[in-house]
Amino acid sequence: MSKKYDEYLKNHINAVNECYKLLTGKELKDYNGGITHDGSKYLPEEYDAYDEYFYPSDGSKVDEDPKRKEAFQYAWLHHQNSNPHHWQFWVLINDEDGTEALKMPLDYIYEMVSDWGAFAYLQKNGHHLKEWYEKNKDNMILHDETRSIVEALVTVLEAKIIDYFKEETNG
Repeated sequence: MSKKYDEYLKNHINAVNECYKLLTGKELKDYNGGITHDGSKYLPEEYDAYDEYFYPSDGSKVDEDPKRKEAFQYAWLHHQNSNPHHWQFWVLINDEDGTEALKMPLDYIYEMVSDWGAFAYLQKNGHHLKEWYEKNKDNMILHDETRSIVEALVTVLEAKIIDYFKEETNG
């Protein structure tokens, strides 16, 4: 177990909760029965692979070990398939018809955008959210209605993060 990874998880989860509050005015735990965002990252299927991938115990660079990368990929797949706040959870892979995006429920869209926004929140720079989304949106398989909501929420959350830190600095 890595103190660095544990600290990262704690900070990330807190930031997701703050972004969710900025978007909805509610606590994240209020809609999901108190289940913690990214709770599966504490499970054995994910924890060690994430920890070792991002904070290698041997001091090597993150991408140097193919076995470590493969373990992370399986952990990431488990995470996506266990957490409906990831768009990948809502992609149906058909045997004959390729892939199909299903509509995401609104609360999961809020959590997903909050998850993305957490990185901008921790950097105290809302602009990172929209930049990240613009860079990655073409790789996302989203239902058209989901994409419309996501794009509106990215704009809203970016502005709220910027305003929040302006007020904090001026307050």
